[in-house]
Amino acid sequence: MKKQFLAALWLLCVPGLASAEHAYTLQEVVYAKDLGLKGYLAYPKGEGPFPVVVYHHGGLGNRMGGDPRGTSIALAKAGYVGFSPLRRKTEPMKDAIEDAGRAMAYLRSLPRVDPDRLGLLGFSRGGYITFYSAVDHAQPQAMVIMACAPGRRNQEAFLGKVKDTRAPVLLLVAENDHKRSDLVSWTRKIGKVLDAAGRDPKLIVYPPYQDDGHRMFFELGAYWKEVIAFLDGQIGTGPKPDGANPK
Repeated sequence: MKKQFLAALWLLCVPGLASAEHAYTLQEVVYAKDLGLKGYLAYPKGEGPFPVVVYHHGGLGNRMGGDPRGTSIALAKAGYVGFSPLRRKTEPMKDAIEDAGRAMAYLRSLPRVDPDRLGLLGFSRGGYITFYSAVDHAQPQAMVIMACAPGRRNQEAFLGKVKDTRAPVLLLVAENDHKRSDLVSWTRKIGKVLDAAGRDPKLIVYPPYQDDGHRMFFELGAYWKEVIAFLDGQIGTGPKPDGANPK
């Protein structure tokens, strides 16, 4: 498993969203009418088709973790269609996983989207959901998991999904993300499962962030340039040659 430890000073840098930002359009969409589920959808300017990245936010019930709107915009500025579905405010994990499936079905209906160049991002509980979505609902070419929450039960079933993941994975966590549970150890465990399955994940443990490492991913920060670099390396935003396979 590839590991990288970054100096604390690095976190003070201005985030690099891309070498050249794209103009974009943003809209709030309904992706499951029967449940009234909404989300943020941002397109780069142009005809496409564009690679697409889905962001699964953190949080539970009425609590929201992460920045779905800002993340969709940042992805579009980097040349991707950015889609951030907002889940039901219920607590059962099965509802959240079902919502992720509905989001993917909606995504496949969109114009100007290249479904063969798909990335998934997940933060906290959204990281847990992302692994299920990758195995059950999607075939992503890249995944970025930020401070994945372990879930309250069925951890062995979850690790089975991790083992079945086929896409390259970037794991991100702050060194002091341990207020609710030790997410550094949990992230390393996920990495070991991926490693054992021959996936060769990349793990970045960042220096401590303020007094709670989990808060690092509540907004876009210096870590974002690692996200875009990984997506660009695996998917890319340039036109795909006819008959070429995604990276």
